[in-house]
Amino acid sequence: MRIVAISTHLDDAALSASASLAGRDATVLTVFAGLPPPEIELASWDRHTGATNSADRQIERLTEDAQVMRLLSAQGRYLDELDSQYRPSGQPPDVGRIAESIAGYFDGDSAQAWIPAAIGGHPDHVLARDAALRAAVIAGLPEIVLYADYPYVLNFGLPSWLTSRPAEVRLTAEQRETKTSIICAYRSQRLALALSEADLAANPAKLNTELFWRVDPQACIRQGIR
Repeated sequence: MRIVAISTHLDDAALSASASLAGRDATVLTVFAGLPPPEIELASWDRHTGATNSADRQIERLTEDAQVMRLLSAQGRYLDELDSQYRPSGQPPDVGRIAESIAGYFDGDSAQAWIPAAIGGHPDHVLARDAALRAAVIAGLPEIVLYADYPYVLNFGLPSWLTSRPAEVRLTAEQRETKTSIICAYRSQRLALALSEADLAANPAKLNTELFWRVDPQACIRQGIR
């Protein structure tokens, strides 16, 4: 089956599930892909990654993502939601509204839905996960795939609320090369994510595996996952 993967930001799904997405006629839907409003000249994370203007940086990231979609032979699709650093009021967007937007991309007859597990608890990752789980229920999907957010899983480990052992993809030499190319393509982010050439050389195990779980979306919602 082809895959419809929900990506929180412009890099998350590709970095987390490259081996499963590559060559699968995948669609990668990025939730927080909107351009910052004019009053946001330079937001916190953009400053941390060395940007001088947030709008320019987001356009740069969209260009990077398009390059990665070509590497994966995947289709990139984008919602116009604002990244948390670009929300002037600090108020989160409506999860139900985002869920309705995502649901239109899920087709239970021909595609698997891949959703971030939100490891590490970043608010945008939690929002994307919760909205996508609701979307899966709206679409009537009996099962979805939760993928381990990379590189957060390297720092935080596996979530306690997922009691089953994850399925593990051990990357081949060719898949490691593809993942390295993806990391390089996301050049504006790789230093801040500790994925520079020097980081990978010092810790090559960062490219060893990708993890995921097959779960019932309604059961996840009932659990009140955190």
